[in-house]
Amino acid sequence: MLPSAQFRDVTIRDYIVVLKRRFWVILACFIISSSWFSLQTFKKAPLYKASAKILIERNMPQILPVQQIYQQPFYGIDKEYIQSQIDILTSRVLAKKAVESLLAEEDTTFIRAKDPAVTFLSGVSVSQQLGTQIINIGYISTDPIRAAKFANALTNTYIKEDVGRRVGATRSATEWLEKELGVMKQKLQGADEALNKFIQSHEIISIPDIEKKQQVVLDGLKQDKVNIENEIAQFSKRYKEKHPKMIALNTKLNAVNNSINEETKKLLSLNELMIEYGALKRELESNKSLYESLLKRTKETELSKELETTNIHIIDLADIPKRPFSPNRQRDIMMGVIFGLLFGVGLAFFLEYLDSSVKTAEDIEMYVRLPFLGYVPTALKVESRAGQKDIDLISYNLPHSRITEAYRSIRTSIIFSSPEDKPLKTILITSTSPQEGKTTVSTNLGIVFAHANEKTIIIEADMRKPRMTNSLGIENNAGLSTYLTGVTSLDASIKKTKVPNLFIMPSGPTPPNPTELLTSGKTAQLLEVLKTNFSRVIIDSPPVLTVADAAILANIADGVVDVIRAGVSNVELVVRGRQRLNEVKARIIGVILNNVNVKKEDPYYYYHYYYAQDKEKKT
Repeated sequence: MLPSAQFRDVTIRDYIVVLKRRFWVILACFIISSSWFSLQTFKKAPLYKASAKILIERNMPQILPVQQIYQQPFYGIDKEYIQSQIDILTSRVLAKKAVESLLAEEDTTFIRAKDPAVTFLSGVSVSQQLGTQIINIGYISTDPIRAAKFANALTNTYIKEDVGRRVGATRSATEWLEKELGVMKQKLQGADEALNKFIQSHEIISIPDIEKKQQVVLDGLKQDKVNIENEIAQFSKRYKEKHPKMIALNTKLNAVNNSINEETKKLLSLNELMIEYGALKRELESNKSLYESLLKRTKETELSKELETTNIHIIDLADIPKRPFSPNRQRDIMMGVIFGLLFGVGLAFFLEYLDSSVKTAEDIEMYVRLPFLGYVPTALKVESRAGQKDIDLISYNLPHSRITEAYRSIRTSIIFSSPEDKPLKTILITSTSPQEGKTTVSTNLGIVFAHANEKTIIIEADMRKPRMTNSLGIENNAGLSTYLTGVTSLDASIKKTKVPNLFIMPSGPTPPNPTELLTSGKTAQLLEVLKTNFSRVIIDSPPVLTVADAAILANIADGVVDVIRAGVSNVELVVRGRQRLNEVKARIIGVILNNVNVKKEDPYYYYHYYYAQDKEKKT
């Protein structure tokens, strides 16, 4: 468990320790993920991708002007146009025609397909190269030859269809022009006939000449009128109106006015005739111009009818791919490796977050807040080959083992945990919960104290589940229970072991009421007697949270040692056990961390390294 921020900041070393501690979890995730990804990628059939490239030009080739009839000018490429072409390339209609072209080449790949077009499209991939007018037409297949063949078939079919659409538009324009040309020819003939009929009916030779002569006559009459009026003005000074001269001039003036009126009417009539003539002539000229234009366009379309033009061109045809497109085994395996490592690291930290067990001395100091006396490393096979019995007596059987050295270190910590004038004579060994190794610790501590020439006795106070006598090979017919009940004497209850200076008071037969026996004043008297006869009295008691026996004994012992199994004991339970001991005012000497798996990242490693080097020198 990573230290909480309320105690100290989390460092990089803490994360490294977690990773090393959960190495097997990370390794398992790595192996499983890598194996699964590798298996999946090798199970996949190899897929090959062949791609053809086409270019869509910005401007349509202008071969003949007639193209303006059937299409608008092509000013450029936009996203909508490119997307439209991509949709055409992935359409079922085009796929069906591509399949038909393949069938014509005796390719039977899709002959049994329920829907050949859909089956063909399942391997098609169309994309535009970013920032260009180039479109990639790809096809994915398990056969590299077919991949190239099908990509080229789709490309050729697409261009053929595009040319076909344009040629079809040209032919439609030709048919329309020929139809309109016939209609315009009839109109032209009708206009010509109408003009000729008009000229003949009015006996017109040249209307502009007639108009000019008529105007000259009218101008002459107007001049005569002016002259006569001048004469009348001159003679009126000498003659009266009744004078013959004046009468003749007035008569002449009236005749000129009548002529002017008649000529004016003739000129107006001629203008109306000219208007009708001009309209007929303009209609004739307009129909003639349209007819000539249509005739010209018709000839041009007849020439371009068979001309195949397109703005789409092939840049590269698809080549047969030499390597599979998918699966990318190297990439997939690398993804499996990365995923496995990331998942393993994440799982490691998640498990560490869920793990509230005590694992290190640092955890004891920060969370349990008790002195750390030492640790007992995990027994190796060379150190224990016969099971639990050898582990209980490892300090006796293997005095130079690393575990024995750990117990000697704990012995030293216990000795220095009290002043010289008040030594710890009676030491209670307990734990928070069962299966934490307190009996093993009690036995081995008794052995190392005995090796230090201290007369030591171990009291097997766990009368419910005794085990120590079996490890020491001593009969459990008499002991603590028989002494407290007065059945046996003190001397009869204490037995010598095969270890020099080490004695044991077995638990004796299991009584029905162990707690009541321990609460009697005889228990305290027993400890006082033993303190006078032995240098160390080690009491192996039941777990403190399981029964009340440990709390009763802790109240009368000089000191209490709490045994915690590394990686198993929950920190909350350990704290509750400490609180329970504090409630009975027990003096807690410290904590022993049992069954520690020593690794290089742990501080304990350096002690073992030093001890191993020292042992090699001795040998």
